[in-house]
Amino acid sequence: MPILMESEACEKSDSSELHSTDGQLGDFFELVAAASQSALLLDFDGTLAPFRIDPTKVKPWAGVTKLLGDIQQTGRTRIAIISGRPARDVAFQLGMSTPPEIWGLHGAERMLPNGRVDTDDLLPHQRSVLEAAKGVVHTDELTSTQGLRLEEKWNAIAVHWRGKPEQSVKNARQQMYKILSPFAGRAGMKLLQFDGGIELRAGRDKGGAVHLLLSEMQPDAPVAFMGDDITDEDAFLALAGRGLSILTRRDWRPTAAQLWLRPPAQLRSFLSGWLRALRC
Repeated sequence: MPILMESEACEKSDSSELHSTDGQLGDFFELVAAASQSALLLDFDGTLAPFRIDPTKVKPWAGVTKLLGDIQQTGRTRIAIISGRPARDVAFQLGMSTPPEIWGLHGAERMLPNGRVDTDDLLPHQRSVLEAAKGVVHTDELTSTQGLRLEEKWNAIAVHWRGKPEQSVKNARQQMYKILSPFAGRAGMKLLQFDGGIELRAGRDKGGAVHLLLSEMQPDAPVAFMGDDITDEDAFLALAGRGLSILTRRDWRPTAAQLWLRPPAQLRSFLSGWLRALRC
């Protein structure tokens, strides 16, 4: 998989952080420069911000918030954050003076720029299955003895083991799969692995969020999605044949994304290239 290249839209970047052999990014930025409407879709943790064991301490990489704000102020690019976190948490930690559209809980909730939050509806039997799963997780001794972090959401329960020793992670993964697997598939519940944990959830996923966003845009509008986690693969696949998908993480992993970018330097260079294209 190629690493992202230097943009040739309007002018060459003065950054040496982006390199390529095929000109794909330069071609994409030319489309952005020529379009009246474009969309920049982004994951948050691991993509726009480094991971932290304490999620309340997560902040975007230096310079990223300003670049996103500058892109947004041009009025030519629709920015949407699609995260596994609750939408309001992302809005607070992103720190933009005018928050963009934010899809929280992998797309199950949508916070508009005016602050209104729309959510998926859970059916009664989905709530029953989820409450049963939460009860089993809470009574499991492993979660207390190993100090795993439980995160309860209105449509999911997530078990986090980031930062734990390798053997503890292995034991936790095996035990949580054993506990939660019987609930997967019941009432539309999905069991998802992510970097640092596992989650049982209901509702729209990131691919569904991307499909809905695309349906609201002009069919020829340039669109890109940037993400790092396994849960971002749904979004990469949803964008196949329609836009640019970019794996954005320090280390490469197998992915459906077209390109690979290492944050924070290449992330900033990419956003700078997008901004230059809009100002052409």
